[in-house]
Amino acid sequence: MSLHTKIELTMQQDPVNISPSRHNRWYERILLNPLLGHLGAMTIIIAGAQFSSYQSWVQNDNQSMTLGLLGLCYIITVYLSKNIAKFAGGKALPYTLATTLLAAGLIFALILLVRLEYARTSLVSGLALLLATQTASVIVGHRFRSLKLACIPAEGIQEILPHNSQNFECRLLTRPDLDGIRYDGIIVDMDAKLDDEWIRFVSHCNIAGMPVFNARKITETLSGKVNLATLQSTDLANLQPQPVYLAAKRAIDILLTLLAAPLLLPTSLLVAILIRLDSPGAAIFIQERTGKGNRPFRMYKFRSMRPTSDDDDAPQFADQDSHRITRLGTFIRKFRIDELPQFINVLKGDMSLIGPRPEQPGFVEQFETKVPYYSYRHIVRPGITGWAQVNHGYASDTESTREKVEHDFYYIKNLSPALDFLVIMRTLKTIATGFGAL
Repeated sequence: MSLHTKIELTMQQDPVNISPSRHNRWYERILLNPLLGHLGAMTIIIAGAQFSSYQSWVQNDNQSMTLGLLGLCYIITVYLSKNIAKFAGGKALPYTLATTLLAAGLIFALILLVRLEYARTSLVSGLALLLATQTASVIVGHRFRSLKLACIPAEGIQEILPHNSQNFECRLLTRPDLDGIRYDGIIVDMDAKLDDEWIRFVSHCNIAGMPVFNARKITETLSGKVNLATLQSTDLANLQPQPVYLAAKRAIDILLTLLAAPLLLPTSLLVAILIRLDSPGAAIFIQERTGKGNRPFRMYKFRSMRPTSDDDDAPQFADQDSHRITRLGTFIRKFRIDELPQFINVLKGDMSLIGPRPEQPGFVEQFETKVPYYSYRHIVRPGITGWAQVNHGYASDTESTREKVEHDFYYIKNLSPALDFLVIMRTLKTIATGFGAL
């Protein structure tokens, strides 16, 4: 009998004493109510922009249009921020501000395309207030919206739950009682065998309105990866990407690559010349990789290492060849400039802009015997950048490769425009910091 069925059977028994959830008192509901918070923020932005600029209410159509645009910008910002906040690390202040700037960019594009008349002073003031309110929202959220969860004891539960996660506190219960402490919810390992008293306790917590979370789901949400040790064959049904979005993603890849071509072509030409001047050998390095459907393809990169006459084609981890990296190679690898030729692979359909990094066929054969479900990452096109790249960097052994695969599975399972947008923002951060480079 499954845990879900047992919980249903115990719901008719005598109730137990359950403490109220956190932030459930009347004043907490008012102060932390999302709808009231959005209305208050929009009022501050619109009224503040108007009165700080003109010291009076709306006087003409241009001012009315500007206030409408500010309201639209706020709605877009909230929508984007809410969607990326669902993923690990998506609530960080830099990404929230990035969504605000993107929304502002969309508003300016609308103004230019439709040739709208607007009041420049109040628009700039309103955007400044929007950035300020979003910053305050993140700070308040981190201060008052940290998760505090009670965990039902079970065998192996400590290994399942994430450690050192920000804004997350988990307390392991010793008996089926909350002891008057207010929690945001209960964590339960749905695959574990629980005693009847714990099942009864969980069922009545749920009846009292306290959320019950699956331990595996909480771990995935906080860590940004799928635990391969607990993955089951039945879970593969949740790893099937939506064909509609895959088709749209392919169209976006082609469009963005063509739009970036005027910048990519001269940059690539300059880099190729510098590589030839820096060390002997071809500027472009071609290597066979495994792509979607386990099909091999030829991947292009700027050469960052000195050529070798060694005929041994056995695949090696990047750090094993680090002594061959050239002076220029160190720079172009740090800022991912060596990946620019892969935009050719994107146009050819071998790769996507975002996806799991393609691996050498020799490594694929090796990892398939050591990492469970490894080849399932080839259900989508490999990418120039990806969720595993921005979270983990390069893999240097089988264990780190396993962790990268767990990040790849998380990406495939949650494949969406919002997650791709978050990957793009984190990629820009990675390029700026040189994270994971050799």
